[in-house]
Amino acid sequence: MKGTEEGLLRILAVDEDECIGCRACSNLWPEISAAVGLSDRGAKRTIRFPRSIEEFEARIAEGLVEACPTGAISFGLADELPGEESFALTFEMVRCRICGRPFATKKEMEYIRDRLPEPVQARGSAASWMDLCTGCRQDVGRNAAARGLIVARSWPRR
Repeated sequence: MKGTEEGLLRILAVDEDECIGCRACSNLWPEISAAVGLSDRGAKRTIRFPRSIEEFEARIAEGLVEACPTGAISFGLADELPGEESFALTFEMVRCRICGRPFATKKEMEYIRDRLPEPVQARGSAASWMDLCTGCRQDVGRNAAARGLIVARSWPRR
């Protein structure tokens, strides 16, 4: 399990204050999905990260670092094997305002809201689409488009 750089081991580190549980790290390649365990159970999301990275997995670790939008993931070299093989972070999920299904972590939603452009934040309720899961967001969009079409067709032709 020794790396190539002077026999040192590659260690993965995740700053749990910076990690938002967004799953960006687990969506790159099948190899990463296999290395990073992800489970959503009820209103909790748990992400399990490997502690040590074997030599052939170095590109996976580099991919994890690059994929992380908050810079929470890093990896470096250590001279001894860590005490545990993996570690996990658990996040509270937010539920869809319409269907009640958990769809994102609270930290992820805060991260996104903090980065919305000022005009969107100023409109207040304009960001209410963020309180919807993907399916309900699509349904709301389809329903609005259908209403617009019905209204357009109901106008008398001149």
